[in-house]
Amino acid sequence: MNIIHKSIYIINYETQQVILREPPATFDSYVAELINHISNNTSVREYKTHSDSTEVISCILKICANQTNENSVLDRMKILARRLLLEETKAQIQIRHTNTTVQKGSLIQALLFDDIAEKYVYLLAKVEHTEWVDDSDFTFKTGFSKDKKTIWKSCLFDLSNLTAQEFYAKVYSDTKAQYWSNGFLELEELKNDELNTQRAFQAIEATLGHGFRGITGPDHTIIRNSFIGYLKSNEHIDYPSMVNSILENYQPEDTNISPEKVESIRKALLEQPEKRKFDNQFNSVSTAINARIKKVYHVYEGIDLSVKGNIPNLSSIIQSVEKDGFQYLMVRTTDDKTYKQFHFSSN
Repeated sequence: MNIIHKSIYIINYETQQVILREPPATFDSYVAELINHISNNTSVREYKTHSDSTEVISCILKICANQTNENSVLDRMKILARRLLLEETKAQIQIRHTNTTVQKGSLIQALLFDDIAEKYVYLLAKVEHTEWVDDSDFTFKTGFSKDKKTIWKSCLFDLSNLTAQEFYAKVYSDTKAQYWSNGFLELEELKNDELNTQRAFQAIEATLGHGFRGITGPDHTIIRNSFIGYLKSNEHIDYPSMVNSILENYQPEDTNISPEKVESIRKALLEQPEKRKFDNQFNSVSTAINARIKKVYHVYEGIDLSVKGNIPNLSSIIQSVEKDGFQYLMVRTTDDKTYKQFHFSSN
């Protein structure tokens, strides 16, 4: 891709300033890596504009239309930088009662032309802009890290049709913060969080059910419980990270389950977003899966055990035991009344 226009603005909501910085010599190669990372990143989400007249897309279209006018382009880029400053200021006011702050960094902008696809694309990225001491001459210098973890937020607009009524974009955010996609970019998601949560949990249920078919050990229960706990306790979900954190180093309770079996289930789970059409990254809406979490186990004629949510340390709460040739479930209770209801005399 050819970079037609570019800019870097340091965004500082504390001083209410946007400061234009000269792009470093490595800027073009950095942008190329950044776009490749966004294009191939499974954690991006697809969005679209509300219309063709919101401020961000309007500025971008005017940049395309007046790309030979350097002053006009820079004016529009500064408008976008100041818009981000405004949204970050509002976001910081909203979270000032917490111990968190909006990340301070730089806004990268670039208008590019894709020679292969014959279309324009527009890049907006909030990145860490670091300062260090050059040990060769002990001068202070600034720049970008090659580490993709310092890419906090990004957006890549597809401008294949400059006269379209709506435009599509790939968006990445490292947090659940809405100020980037909703506030700053004025975009709406193609798949909302509730739908993503539902589809992800349905995919997990189906994949585990298939993967553990015919296996009666406790591992299905443990892993299912772990996914429920993750979805319930984490607001921002990166689906591949969730799957890997639960299964990458999982040690089965059932010695008949091989590491290869666990690995096949992990790989099958990672394929689900594409198969079942949900985003790899979304904000968990725990209420969307409440009705699906409940699982009923048949215990005895007329007796069922109902598990309605994530149970921390499940193995210490429910255990199977065998006594005098009979199988029992031992369930810990914190309800004294229930306990006394079943405190039968040994006679």
